[in-house]
Amino acid sequence: MDIDFLLWLQGLRTPFLDTVLEAVTDTVTGTAMYAVIAILYWCINKQAATFIAVNIASGTMVNQALKNTFCVYRPWIRDPRVVPAGDAIHNATGYSFPSGHTQVASCEFLSVAVWQKRRKWVVALCFFFTLLVMFTRLYLGVHTPQDVLVSLAVSIAVIFMNSKLMKWVDGGKNRDIIFASVGVLLGIAFLLYGTFKSYPVDYDAAGKLLVDPVEMIVDCYSAAGCVLGFCVGWLLERRLVAFDTQGDVLVRVLRGAVGAVILAVLALVVRGGLIGLLGEHWGNLGFFFIAFVYILFLYPLAFTKIERLIKNKISATEET
Repeated sequence: MDIDFLLWLQGLRTPFLDTVLEAVTDTVTGTAMYAVIAILYWCINKQAATFIAVNIASGTMVNQALKNTFCVYRPWIRDPRVVPAGDAIHNATGYSFPSGHTQVASCEFLSVAVWQKRRKWVVALCFFFTLLVMFTRLYLGVHTPQDVLVSLAVSIAVIFMNSKLMKWVDGGKNRDIIFASVGVLLGIAFLLYGTFKSYPVDYDAAGKLLVDPVEMIVDCYSAAGCVLGFCVGWLLERRLVAFDTQGDVLVRVLRGAVGAVILAVLALVVRGGLIGLLGEHWGNLGFFFIAFVYILFLYPLAFTKIERLIKNKISATEET
């Protein structure tokens, strides 16, 4: 029945819808959205952005663990009548169940819905965009209904769990160390599990390997990089920086613009360099680790020191 539904959607496609919905799914889960979250963290609401980030990082790990446990093949592998639209097949990496794009989008938007729960129109928009991304994955032919529905359920569970854990962390001394340490251990355990577990090895009628298990592990390394980077960056910022988002609007705008440009360079240049140097697995892990540590700790450390230095110089000049 799930394949029949995808084939029905496939019959409704148009070049215009293909382009629009592919752009939606790529934008919502791409570098641009991470830049928005980073700017929110640096300039507007640190606590809300931290909540979004922990949900994305931990949600990605949980979702990926499920993917590489159940090892469900993509729809077009299960049935060659399913033909993914446009270039969607190139971004549909790893196994099919649950949907990674749905997980990232739902963790983003539903976290915002929790943060903005008093603004009903914002909550409504968040649910709309979550459902829109779920639909795009079906329309593009890269996921089945059960892929996106289970992913949504996973994200809701992760958001609920993290809302309780974050309150627990703030309620006692050194609980942040415990939280980060457990997160690092879970990230390492997940990486070992994804790397050394057995995977199905199936061949088509011509004797060609349907899916290379080695390629299916790449996303495990990316997810582990997110979790490890979040835990390290988040803890270091709490202990060594503890910045706030108050202050002059112009300063915060400049802070966000500069930080976003550096983040874009990391995504466009550093990631490729790390993959070329370390290979796809460790290169992706290294990039996501560096990206999270940069967003949560390194850049706040830099702009805090620079802004304090400039402020002190201005004060000294005014006194003289």
